Amino acid sequence: MPKNLFLPLATLLALAVPLVACGGSSADRMVEATAPDSFWSHRIAVGHNVPYGSNPQQTLDLFRQGSWVGEPAFFEGPGEARPTLLFIHGGGWIVADRRPEPLFYPFLERGWHVVSMTYRVGPGTAPVAVDDALCALNWITRNADMLRFDLDRVVVAGVSAGGHLALTTGTLGSRPGHDCSPGDGFRVHAVVNWFGITDIEAVASFLDNQDHAFGNYARSWVGEKPMAEISAAYSPVHMIDASSPPVLTIHGTDDSVVPHSQAVALHDRLDELGVRNELLSLQGGTHTGFTDAQFQAAFEKMLEFVDAGE
Repeated sequence: MPKNLFLPLATLLALAVPLVACGGSSADRMVEATAPDSFWSHRIAVGHNVPYGSNPQQTLDLFRQGSWVGEPAFFEGPGEARPTLLFIHGGGWIVADRRPEPLFYPFLERGWHVVSMTYRVGPGTAPVAVDDALCALNWITRNADMLRFDLDRVVVAGVSAGGHLALTTGTLGSRPGHDCSPGDGFRVHAVVNWFGITDIEAVASFLDNQDHAFGNYARSWVGEKPMAEISAAYSPVHMIDASSPPVLTIHGTDDSVVPHSQAVALHDRLDELGVRNELLSLQGGTHTGFTDAQFQAAFEKMLEFVDAGE
């Protein structure tokens, strides 16, 4: 078990100071030791920068469900396995941007473990991010017994470039032949794709005609490698088959970073293959630019879609 999986003792002791309100005697000021069920953050321990590979960029944060029980153990995991989300950040495969992500908070609230990963990024690094995402999935399967991951309910989700990697990981997760293949019998329960790239060459051509400050991230990621070959091998629209897991895509119709047509092409192909899928198109939505009502609808659809396969 990595030493940094849980908060250090000094932090735990600091958190043990009684909560008080202003005014009154110390007895009057003591906060009641009860809380409404609407609060849930106290059921989680966070482990930062847990390695899943040998490269410094191959790390993850683990948001683990359980109970804070005080000394000497301080935190205990759940008695039974919990459903688990592997979440993959965006950044055009160029920038590492793992952080606490509001898009996975609904899963934490519902009692899921969440694994938020970082992968190797940078110009000319294609396709190592695809390998890394699969290796993070492999880490989940290898640690399932110890950390109480329910391998029958592993969902992979990602945003933008992370949406692309969620799709590739979902498909490759049940195929043998890769060093990080999880093994026979494992299958990702579902993929939640937040406006991810589905056709690398097509998005590169689209970006050729855009004037973004970050430039053509797709061509930067591929670098000097043949674009057509990388796109054919690592674009979800070309990779998926009838055995791919169910896919939900959430995509704004006015997205100028990853065009909505990427989502339409993917779901047309999923329909052809007979794979369970839904496309939630948010009218007027841009790249993470949605109204509160649209976010509410997206979260409701996301949880409904994940539950439908159980």
